[in-house]
Amino acid sequence: MTSLRNALVCSLLLLASTASPALAGQLVLEEFFRGKTVGKGVFESKIAGVYRPFTVYLKGTWNARTFTLRLREDFVYEDGERDTKTWFFQKVANGRYIGQRADVIAPSNVRTDGNGALRFSYVAELETENGPLLLKFDDTLTQIDRRTVRNTARVMKAGFTIGTVDLTFKK
Repeated sequence: MTSLRNALVCSLLLLASTASPALAGQLVLEEFFRGKTVGKGVFESKIAGVYRPFTVYLKGTWNARTFTLRLREDFVYEDGERDTKTWFFQKVANGRYIGQRADVIAPSNVRTDGNGALRFSYVAELETENGPLLLKFDDTLTQIDRRTVRNTARVMKAGFTIGTVDLTFKK
C-alpha cells in the first residue's frame, strides 16, 4: 500500500510540475517574449469580407535597469505586405505593465486577470489609402504552455466590433 501511495504522490508531483503556466500562474511578458518568437495568425472581418493571414517575427529585449521589454514585431501578410511595429512594455508591478507604441494614441495599461492572462486595450492610428483610421483593440494574451501564448483581440471602430485577431506565438 505504501508503494502505491508513493506512486500516486510521484504522479501528482509530476503532473503539477508540468501543468501549463496559464493554469499554474500568470503570463510574464519579459520571460516569454525575451529573445525570438514566431506568431501565426489571422485578422478577420466578416462585415468587410476580409480574411487576412499573417506571420509575425518578434524579437524581445529586456532592460533590467528600466524594467522595460522592447518588442519588435515584423509582420509578413499572406498577400506580401510587410509592416513593423515596436512595443515598449514597462513593468510597474507584478502582472502590470504600461505599453506604448508609436501609432498608439495613449499608453495602455496591461494587467493580469484572475486567470493569469494579460489584458489590455488601446487605440491605434492606422494609415490607409483613404487616410488615417482609428481602431480600438481589446487584447487578451493567454499562456497555453511554456512555449505557446495565444493572443485574441476584438477590433472596434466607433464602438462597434468590426473584426477579430487570433494569433498564436511559439518559442
